[in-house]
Amino acid sequence: MDVVLSADEIDVQECDILVTGFFQDERPLKGSSGWIDWRLNGMLSRYLIEKKLTGDWKETTLIPSQGRVVARMILLLGLGQVQEYSYLRLRELSPYVLETLKKLNTSNICLALPYEESYNVDCGKLAEILIEGIADCLDLGQYRFDEEWVKGLRLFFAEGEERFPEILLGVQTAKSILEDRLPIRIFTPSEETPGRNSNTVSI
Repeated sequence: MDVVLSADEIDVQECDILVTGFFQDERPLKGSSGWIDWRLNGMLSRYLIEKKLTGDWKETTLIPSQGRVVARMILLLGLGQVQEYSYLRLRELSPYVLETLKKLNTSNICLALPYEESYNVDCGKLAEILIEGIADCLDLGQYRFDEEWVKGLRLFFAEGEERFPEILLGVQTAKSILEDRLPIRIFTPSEETPGRNSNTVSI
């Protein structure tokens, strides 16, 4: 599995699907979902007003990006109530996200879920938990994932330059923990990755 880290924002990541989440009881939208809403000229806010989106736990909505972000599609995940958000909840969400992505036949994904001190979730630990949750799916009998598909995943994490060191540490921690279960290559900005235009290097 490849993990690509970027100091740029989520809207310029060269992935097929941009995955973000929002809460049932937090308005206006904040973080990545708020940023995407702004890029889409308030379309998500309009969907909320029209009750086409609710933010209920595991609500899943796939929308085209309309060229407003580099990713072709945006996958919106309902995260339920803010007070229930936690690392344990994120671990529970990982298999569901993986199943959804497998059904969409895509393996080139940018993950951008909420983090903030007010949620008691930091971005480095968030990245670690999501990667470990994906690896868990290979060990649990109820999930029928093709191991080669999981190993071929290409995950992007991009929350800007300020958060880059935290995310790198979280991904490195996950790689260390999972070294015997799931091989992970980490790409960071530096040199060119084969087959990509972005300046990244494996570490």
